[in-house]
Formats: sequence, structure tokens, C-alpha cells
Amino acid sequence: MANTSTPLDRALTQSTLRPYVTILAAIKPRQVALTLVLMVCLSLTEGVGLLLLVPLLHLVGFDVQQGSLGRIAQSLSSGFAAIGVRPTLLAVLSIYALITNVQGLLSRWQTTASLTLQHHVVAVLRQRLYHAIVYTSWLCFARSRAADYTHVLTVEVERVGHATYLLLTLLATATVTSVYIGFALRISAVMTGLVFACGGTLVLLLQGRTRVAHLAGAELSKAMQRLYAAITEHLSGMKTAKSYGAEQRHAEVFTRLTEGVEAVYLGAVRNQTEARYWFDIGAALVLCLTLYMALDILAIPTGEVLLLLFLFARIMPRFSSMQQYYQSFMNLLPACATVMAMQARCEAAAEPKTERGETFTLRQGLRFQQVSFRYDASRATSVIDDLDLTIDAGQTTAIVGPSGAGKSTIADLVTGLLVPDQGCVCVDGKLLGPERMGAWREHIGYVTQDTFLFHDTIRANLLWARPDASDADIRDALHLAAAEAFVTGLPNGLDTVIGDRGILVSGGERQRLALARAVLRRPSLLILDEATSSLDSENEDRIQRAIDGLHGQMTILLITHRLSAVRRADVIYVLEQGRVVESGSWEVLLAKEDGRFRALCRAQNIGSEELSGSRWSLPATPWAGRPGSLTKERDDA
Repeated sequence: MANTSTPLDRALTQSTLRPYVTILAAIKPRQVALTLVLMVCLSLTEGVGLLLLVPLLHLVGFDVQQGSLGRIAQSLSSGFAAIGVRPTLLAVLSIYALITNVQGLLSRWQTTASLTLQHHVVAVLRQRLYHAIVYTSWLCFARSRAADYTHVLTVEVERVGHATYLLLTLLATATVTSVYIGFALRISAVMTGLVFACGGTLVLLLQGRTRVAHLAGAELSKAMQRLYAAITEHLSGMKTAKSYGAEQRHAEVFTRLTEGVEAVYLGAVRNQTEARYWFDIGAALVLCLTLYMALDILAIPTGEVLLLLFLFARIMPRFSSMQQYYQSFMNLLPACATVMAMQARCEAAAEPKTERGETFTLRQGLRFQQVSFRYDASRATSVIDDLDLTIDAGQTTAIVGPSGAGKSTIADLVTGLLVPDQGCVCVDGKLLGPERMGAWREHIGYVTQDTFLFHDTIRANLLWARPDASDADIRDALHLAAAEAFVTGLPNGLDTVIGDRGILVSGGERQRLALARAVLRRPSLLILDEATSSLDSENEDRIQRAIDGLHGQMTILLITHRLSAVRRADVIYVLEQGRVVESGSWEVLLAKEDGRFRALCRAQNIGSEELSGSRWSLPATPWAGRPGSLTKERDDA
């Protein structure tokens, strides 16, 4: 790793350090102030302890009545006289022991305050970042990997916390060191100046190592981000990897990434140890030069030389520690930049805050009016292009079409996850704007092909959608989703743990649980986005019969490419390249000999005997007749 940095690197360091210090002071100002006050008190006790070395030297036989030590000795004698204590060996040692005890208590308090502040900073930064992530727009969230968010919320935030501890320790060490420096200047300004000149030269020579530490910290953030991404993706795709026999390839990729992280760590350690090596050599040379100047050239009295040696022996290790703390701090500082950048990016794309006071019952319907949307402004064509579409309340509306036609994008526009570039979406004639989005989402049930379930009990997974639901509500939802029988047959019933993402139950059972969870919300609008596309015929039939049983009880938006699932829909929209090319009922669309829907049916081998959909009579539901509910009776054809 090269020992160079560009002006841009230095500018980035400064632009990160200033906001970091500002954030640190703003998060818990009283705790920061307490920590700084304890540092000052610790330094004062250190200074008093140093002063007691002068009478101790006198009591053991050294002449301290000349020069700088003489003036210090006179001041101490006056102090002892003021408190009525004779400076005997026992008295001086007793006072020194007392001060050392106070110093130890202050040090313990200061360390506790620093660690408390460190962990509070971690907690606050993590909460702020998570808040920014969950409230950012869906489009912004989807442009980064989940592993990237996990990495920053865990590793990078912890690194910022450790940087906080290092900074506070650096300040505490510098404050105490300043006391030693002041005492040394009082004894011999010439010798202290010489030591500082040599030390300053040494620090300048090692400045390149500090810049390397900062660059290594930035590289470590990138390496850890790549490692986290691989861990998340490999574990999520373990079943696929095993079925493809790709374990070895995954292991090799993981090995390369871990070796990359190791190399960055080792490079940083080598840089730090090498800097300490050169600093220790330089400190030894400075000490030799100091002794030579003091004894042979300046002829400083022996007592002052001993005290200066004691002071320099305490100062130089602290300078070494401060250099290491600062280098380690610079190594961790890029983590702060990563955290702040992600938070700023998420906050810049945050969804507008919404009020949840308004209620929705979807009495009329939902309408798209000349809606256009594209995911990337650089794309030549829109995913949804000048779309007009109506979803009537109480009916089942189906949207079909080939892959890439924009079906799922419509679902995201309905839920407000995406905002139209042009046109508008209206609910019961009212514009679905930011001020209504929170209330609107409270009345949506959403089931997707990729079912998300927690590693928890069935009861907990269902209550996640509606925490205040009773056991009777849960049973009703399971019954409507055709899931009651299989849940009752499980060893622990509703208290059965279903594993990570529901892996301990079958795909059809996962889909029925997802449907029950959506129904439990008693939504005004139930969205089923390819909810049966990955199921076998038997499970698809179970889900389809459950959906048919909900017809008329709530507004249903059915999005699928499997046309057999939409034969009972009231209205079917055929989508092609973001536009509606046909619409109507199953019978009306099939009657068009050259229609696009009929062509899709032929492509899916739907025979003529399957082209006439049956009508149905709907069973009563637990909330039939309640305010806002919609029911519809139909006779068998």
C-alpha cells in the first residue's frame, strides 16, 4: 500500500472529521461535557502528584533549593504551612497515596463515562440510520443490496463507536500529557523545547503512516461490505447451490473475500507496528540527546535532570500512545463517512410524512389516469405508459400479460411504493398523495409470489399484520385462506415455529398463511401478485378456491400470467408493454377471435372445454354486514 495521499484524500478526511465531531457533540452534549470535565480533573490530580515529587527528592537527599526546583519547593512549603502539615516523609507519602486514590477514582469514572458515551453514540447512530432506511422510498431502497444495509447497521456503526472511544481516549491522554509538558517547561524550557523539536520532526516523518491508516480504513469498509454481501447471498441461496453442486465455488469465493479482508487488516497492523517501531527508535534517540545536552552542555543540577528524565519517561510513551490512537482513529473514520453517506442518501429519498387520521373503505374504486412511470430516467421507454385503468370496489380485477409488461409495477403504484412520473392515481375520486398514503396502506392486504414469513410461530406471523387480532379473528382468517385444516393438524397448532422464511412448511402452506395474514387485516383492497404462479396444480387450486371465497367480500386485484387463475374475475385487463391492449370479462375477451387474450390462452394450452368459467355463490364471512364490507351473491350458471 503506497504511503501517499492526494489533496482529495485530505479534503475527504477533513470533511468527515468535522461532521463526526459535530454529531458526537450533538448526540449527548452533557455526557461529552462530563467526560471533558473529568479529563481536566484527572489532569489536575496528575499535576498535584507530580509536584509532590519535589519534596520527596529533597527528603531523600537531593538539593532542590536551586533554580526552578527551588521556586517550586518554596511554593509547596507555603502550601504545607497553609494546611498546617509539616513536610515529613510520612506526610508527603500519605498525601501522595490519597491523591493517587482520587486519581484512580477519577480515571475509573472517566473511563466509564467514555464507554457510556461510546455505546450511546452507537445506539443513536444505528437508530437514526435504521429510521432513515425504513422511511426511504421503495425505489431508493431497492437500488442497494440488503447486505449493504446490514453491513452498515452492524459493522460500520460499531467501528464508529470504537472511533469515539479512541477519540475520547486520545483527548484524555493529550490532556494529562499537557500537564507533564507544563511541568517540564517550568523546570527547563530549553530542554523541553529541544525534546519537542525532535518529537515534532518525528511526527512529521510518520505523517504518511497516518494517511495510509485512513486509506486502509476506507478499503476495509469496502472489503467488509463485499464479504457481507457474499454471506447473505450464499446463505439465502444455499438450497440452489446444493442442488447445482456449487458448494465448492461458493467456498472459493468466500475464501477469496475473507483473504481480502485479512490482507487489509494485516496491512493496517503492519503499518501501525512499523510506525510504532520508528517512533520508539526516535524516542530513544531523543532521550540520549536530552541526557547529553543536560549533563555535558547545560550542566543542569542532578535533581532537575532526574525529574526531567521522569517527566520525559512519562511523556514519550504517551506521545507514542497518542500517535497510535490517532492512527487507529483515522483507520476507523471512513466508517463514519459510510454511515453518514447512507443516512443522507436514504433521507434525501424519504417518503413524505403522512397522517393516519383519515380512513379508507374504498366504496367507489381506484383509478389510474394517464399514468406513466419509468425506473430510470435514462431509459428510452416507460415501464408504464399513459395508462388508464379502473379497479371497481367490491369486484375482482385481474391484470394479465407476458413477463415485463409492467404488471407488478402497477401493484407498486397502487400501494404507493412507486410514484407516477406523469398522471395520477385516485382512490374514491381523491388523489392518492403523500398525505393519504399512510391511511391507505393500513387498508391493503398484499400477497406476493416470494412469501415473507418470520422465523417464529404461526400466531406471531399472523399477528404481525394485525397485533390486536383475537384468536377467533385468526381462526376466521385461516378458514377463509383454506389454511385452518393444516394448521390444526400441526403438533403445536398456532404455536408451531415455521422456520426461517417458513421453510418448515410447504410452498402451498406458506402461500395460504400469507393469504390468511393479508385477510386478517380486513383490507379494503387485497392485492395478489403472482401469488399462485410457483405452486403445483393441487395447491394452486386450494389457493384459488380460497380467493374465490373472498370474491365480493373485498376488492381484489389479481396480478398473474397464469390465465387459469382469472376466469372468475369481473374485469380482466390485458397489459402489453405498459399499456392496456384489451379489457373485459373472461367471456367477452375469449369471444374476440383475433384478440390478444385469446392468443395468450392458446399459448397456455387452455382448451375449449375450459373456456367457460363457472359462477358461484359466496359464503358469509365473519365480518359480513359490518360497516365498509361488501357482499355479493351470485347464482350458479
